[in-house]
Amino acid sequence: MSSTNRRTFLRGAGLAGAAVVVAPEALASGINPRAFASASGKFSEGVISGDPTTSGINLWTRLSGASGNVKVGLEVATDKGFRKVIARKKISAGGASGHSVKAQVKGLKPYEQYYYRFFTDKKESEVGRFRTALPADSNQKVRFAFFSCQDYTFGYYNAHAAMAADDLDFVINLGDYIYAEAYNSTKTNGVRNDPIGEAKSLEQYREKYALYRSDANLRKMHAKFPMISTWDDHEVINNYAGGAGPNGGLTPDKYTVAQQQAAYQAFFESMPAYPVPNGPGQRIYRAFRFGKHVELVMLDERQYREDQPLGDKISVDTADPAVRAELEAPRQFLGAQQLDFLKSTLKNSTATWKVIANEVMMMNTKLTPTTDYNLDDWSGYLAQRREVLEFIRDNGIKDVVSVVGDIHTFTAGGVRINESDANPVITEFVGGSISSQGLGDGGLAEIGVGSPDDAKKPFPKTSDGIYKVLFGANPWLANGDVDHHGYGRVTADGSGFKCDLVRMETVKKKSSKKMPLNDPAGKPWNGVNGTFSWTVRPGTPGIG
Repeated sequence: MSSTNRRTFLRGAGLAGAAVVVAPEALASGINPRAFASASGKFSEGVISGDPTTSGINLWTRLSGASGNVKVGLEVATDKGFRKVIARKKISAGGASGHSVKAQVKGLKPYEQYYYRFFTDKKESEVGRFRTALPADSNQKVRFAFFSCQDYTFGYYNAHAAMAADDLDFVINLGDYIYAEAYNSTKTNGVRNDPIGEAKSLEQYREKYALYRSDANLRKMHAKFPMISTWDDHEVINNYAGGAGPNGGLTPDKYTVAQQQAAYQAFFESMPAYPVPNGPGQRIYRAFRFGKHVELVMLDERQYREDQPLGDKISVDTADPAVRAELEAPRQFLGAQQLDFLKSTLKNSTATWKVIANEVMMMNTKLTPTTDYNLDDWSGYLAQRREVLEFIRDNGIKDVVSVVGDIHTFTAGGVRINESDANPVITEFVGGSISSQGLGDGGLAEIGVGSPDDAKKPFPKTSDGIYKVLFGANPWLANGDVDHHGYGRVTADGSGFKCDLVRMETVKKKSSKKMPLNDPAGKPWNGVNGTFSWTVRPGTPGIG
């Protein structure tokens, strides 16, 4: 992207004039905070904090229904009652950015809890809270959740209500936060309708974020914890490849560069995140440090990838030499600059756990021992996956963990360079979906197994026989669940990396019920008594 186009993008996304707040700021005695702002509109999308560091945070809201250029007030305090305000700022917002309101707050203390709110003279947002990051020398535990894939139409956001009740330092959004498509409705397999249809324009993408945030459970989670985000494909369109030319590996009616730019602008308008300077395109890959024990590497696995091999087919025969040669052919997945960034971050990190936030799985997913299921993930980019894993192995980089979304399945295991290798190089946890359709609730019908009617069932139950076939084809997986929805929850310290896969009983009705983490009546793929909670010890990659 040229420097001129980049500046145009930043202005359009409302980022060039985003407020920077340095605490303490604008705290003159006698000031009337409500005199800061006068505007119509309301804060219907809630509030979100994001990208926490030891001394700063990004804060976001939107003034929906406003017109023209407006002023919105922001207050940050150390108490929920705002008796101890440490910063106050007037922020401009206009139609060019969809009246999104963003601020970068600096000058904060490490691992302190703060409260914030936005206001005009007529309206006030709900109160949000956040905790800044642990300093690099802190030995405290790090607690976070990771989630993905929240199709608004297919199910309710019961998982977000459960997440909001957890004790977390931050949450990771692994993508598919919105769906450009509208796959379901109450007349088919859905529980809610999406009146927008398939998004293509900037205004339609903006409307998607507003629709998804009409859910009170999502807004509640956002008000509780800072979020670190990346995107996957559905923020633009299904399975696009940003480095595959002007049509993204798709057809012009499905994808254009202009559509991608509109989607990216809506993302940055609607998230507490900013494009990283000095990077290719709209750079979103970046790293965060949390105390002694967690280095988090957020990846972008859409913007720079070349086209998927073999026409992005589902189910390819890897016993066919021609197919295997195509899968092994060199092709970019991360792009050269991001690949170098990943390598250098992993190599130079002194954290106990090096956590890679992967949009898609690194472990292979197979339907039979010689049938690969998904070429849209790292399985379609084997040469680059091999390069990353061999770099980790050859440089003696220990305790790398991948956390994953995308595939709407709960599972865990070890990532090997070759399927036949005895020892994994890193550990991987896959956190299901918040609400998007999985294999067990109708997805298997797409490959000729199961019934489409499974998508309507509140409590789908995939047969033991299917689980046995899946595990027989994927012996590196410790367990799995293709029927439920939820998220991953992590506690990491010097003694271990504990991951619970939190599974909700249903998404077809509003419910707070969870499946047990250790369920003797479950359907374990490998006879581990149905557990969905594991602790990885330093120096021992994989699941025991």
